[in-house]
Amino acid sequence: MPSTSSGSSSSRKFGWLATAIVGGILLWTVGWFLFAARIIDHLPTALAEMTGANATADCVTADIRGYPFRFGVFCDAMSYANPADGVTATTGAFRSAAQFYKPGHIVAEIDGPLSFSAPGVDAHVDWQVLQASVHAAIHGLNRGSLDGRNISFDIDGIVLAQKFSLQADRITAHARRSGTDLDIAAYGELLQTSLVAGQIADKVTLEATLAGQSGLLDRPYTGPIGTVETQIHRLSIELDKSSSLEISGPVQIGSDGRLSGALQLTVRNQQRFTELAAGFDPALANSLGQFAPLLSALDTIPGDDGITLPLTLDDNMVSLGMFPLGRLPDF
Repeated sequence: MPSTSSGSSSSRKFGWLATAIVGGILLWTVGWFLFAARIIDHLPTALAEMTGANATADCVTADIRGYPFRFGVFCDAMSYANPADGVTATTGAFRSAAQFYKPGHIVAEIDGPLSFSAPGVDAHVDWQVLQASVHAAIHGLNRGSLDGRNISFDIDGIVLAQKFSLQADRITAHARRSGTDLDIAAYGELLQTSLVAGQIADKVTLEATLAGQSGLLDRPYTGPIGTVETQIHRLSIELDKSSSLEISGPVQIGSDGRLSGALQLTVRNQQRFTELAAGFDPALANSLGQFAPLLSALDTIPGDDGITLPLTLDDNMVSLGMFPLGRLPDF
């Protein structure tokens, strides 16, 4: 005959297990919502730490979601203002998430459009999808990435000779600390711009290191002070497999925003780029066409499929080899 005592013992064990599970769930639930409430309470302080004393940021209708295993800040809209510099920016809704076991890795999605205004410049940026991923630390960020699809830029202002617009199927951007330096990279696919109507660039690439500028990822954010020494590893525009323009070398960005440096410019299919130059500066295109044979003779790396020439920047004045090309606009 079965023992009633053994059956009762099993029932008690099951009862204690069920009680422990329910109790654990209740404790976790209470803890999650208490922590969520603390995040909401601390959010204004955290935003103030990010922006610094001279600027403000706002998360409109802030909410914390993600129960039971995630934490995420949700905003109906976001805004930034720096009255001292005359800078304002607004975006659409913001959604973020972090796993409870890895709170420093945060992923987010931002709705467009972004409206940005600064003295002399107004910009409007919109996109179909914009996602972000950051690895945070106590002092700021260790690294971060952005990935945008179907992006459009419209920039206008008195600092520009004409309104500038750009569309891209995809743009990704990355930044990470490398000791005291800051590594940055940006990649674009299928870009077209108002500067050259009807022309689509297959790829645009920027890879560079900003010496001693890892602090740009600190909080609160402070801009660079003095001259920024930058090593451009690669800045390229690829129109197609046979036509590309690539720049590399050191450049200095002065406190006034002007550029100086001794770079290398490599052009593949020079005729194609001369034709493109005619679209926005006929005089420049005419000069390039006239001096094309001489430029070929000055090729510093003869024998390959491109022409490589020294590109010199001196306080925004641009020279290709011995030929002055003009002046970059001041910002």
